[in-house]
Amino acid sequence: MSLHLAIVGSADFVATITALAPDYEDVRFAYYTYQHPHEAATIAKQLGSFDGVFFSGSFPYSYALPYLSTNMAHHVVQDETVLLTTLLSAALTRAVSLEHVSIDVIEPKRLAAILSSLPAVTTPPRLMKIHPDVDFQDVFAFHADLQPAQTNLALTSIERVHRQLQEQGYESQLMIEPPSTIRYHLEQLIQRVRQLLADNAQFSIILYDTDSEALRDHLATVHYIGGHLETTDGPSTALLTTKGETISALEENTLAPASFDSSIGIGYGTQYQQAYEHAQIALSAATDERVRIVDDSKRLSFPKRADVISYRVTEEVAFDIVKQVGISPANAGKIIRFSKRKLEFTAKELTDYLNVSRRTTERLIKKLHDAQLVRVIGEEMSYAQGRPRAVYKFNFPA
Repeated sequence: MSLHLAIVGSADFVATITALAPDYEDVRFAYYTYQHPHEAATIAKQLGSFDGVFFSGSFPYSYALPYLSTNMAHHVVQDETVLLTTLLSAALTRAVSLEHVSIDVIEPKRLAAILSSLPAVTTPPRLMKIHPDVDFQDVFAFHADLQPAQTNLALTSIERVHRQLQEQGYESQLMIEPPSTIRYHLEQLIQRVRQLLADNAQFSIILYDTDSEALRDHLATVHYIGGHLETTDGPSTALLTTKGETISALEENTLAPASFDSSIGIGYGTQYQQAYEHAQIALSAATDERVRIVDDSKRLSFPKRADVISYRVTEEVAFDIVKQVGISPANAGKIIRFSKRKLEFTAKELTDYLNVSRRTTERLIKKLHDAQLVRVIGEEMSYAQGRPRAVYKFNFPA
């Protein structure tokens, strides 16, 4: 599967990617060079359609982020390899000691970790922490004010500052990003893009619990969401398409006519039959939500809601609870997650967490108690009139 990536960076960064490009025969690169990192925002506004965008660093990435039309963006991180390579180069090629160096870094903790492993360092370099909103002139002034009385070399993360320092006669070296580091982050982006494309190419079945003419007319106007209608039994409509097309329809609100108020079940899967079964589960889910989605891992979710309900239990403890107690996989998974937060609890705390009725919680606690997975360990006095609340403790196997 061929990919098309945009490369946004300085001339030196673009040259590095150009040298690496022959190693990626199935990836096409489009290069966008800037003179100043702030120009990355203008470039982002003008970018066409790409599978992903790769930035030379966190600054151009931060400037461009509000204007990116794709979530698949990545940048080179100023990690320990970059810092150590730069310091080693300064020591070997410039013969300068660290105490006579000024340096600006994005994450001082990374530099501190390196210096702590060098016992011979008695006086650390002069340090300035920088961030995307920093005034580049302030960074220039930080380095310039120290030379030559206190420092002999400026190590800077910002190419614009590096050029200005050199133009005005100061000693400066730009942070060195080894090709191996750039390659690593480039491959991280390529891997993410391939995963997303494979995910979006999954089968998607959209089940409507009606076969009304209004629905069919609407689906025809939106070109069947990139798919086609399937034959169904009974008064329902099934549409076969891809996960990517379905996500786009959800975002653009074209899944059904504006006046449509019937339930919609969406199923994703790597195989057609799996997607169809998941759509049936979604459509039959006991919920008031109109649109329900079951993904390839049998997790139920809803548009514009963060909560996810698992219909498949793979955690051994939760699976044992399902078999031993006879409760649903969804409730078993929730109870396991609750137990990791609170080993001791009251019925009210569990009710609030599960978002169910008190009666439902009491039935669940009784089942767990009968199975010796919960025991009473004490009482909690009520703030209002009434009996004290029982305090329970989970007794799950390790």
